Amino acid sequence: MGFDMPVFLSFEDIYEFINLQEISANCILVYMRYLEELCRINGQAEKFVFVSPSLISPVRTDTEDAGRRERADNLLSFLRDAPKERLYLVPHNRGRHWVLGVIDPWEDLVLYFDPLREKKRDDFTELMNMALADWKITTGEGIRRRRDCKTKFSNRPCPLQEGSVECGYFILGENGLNM
Repeated sequence: MGFDMPVFLSFEDIYEFINLQEISANCILVYMRYLEELCRINGQAEKFVFVSPSLISPVRTDTEDAGRRERADNLLSFLRDAPKERLYLVPHNRGRHWVLGVIDPWEDLVLYFDPLREKKRDDFTELMNMALADWKITTGEGIRRRRDCKTKFSNRPCPLQEGSVECGYFILGENGLNM
């Protein structure tokens, strides 16, 4: 995840996970750490970066912006020294619904996995556009490309969520199974 930070699972986190209930960001973080370790063991640690959802998911969803500038800056801190061929896995909670973005900054591309297959991704799209626009400026990529060029988003196939709480589990599966 690019940084060390303690992650604590409460009894409630574990209970909810075991019983396939709605899962917390901490459960997502623990699984991401597991995947990060698998990547390290398999010699792929440089290929993937796992971004903590707590850095980019809105704390409140009742305001239009919900701190988007600060969240974009948090994401930019991961992208700042992005080598080519590195992908950034970004779980994002849209207010009780988990989605996954996979960012390739050099291709100006975000792959979007949504187990509800909804087209609405306003906050996520704006957040990605802000962070990647800033990345293009800081790396000089904005000079080499048209300034008005928007980031490409690609909705990717993902198992369809049938209930109301499985999205976190689908995101965990997309994180690990398709790497």
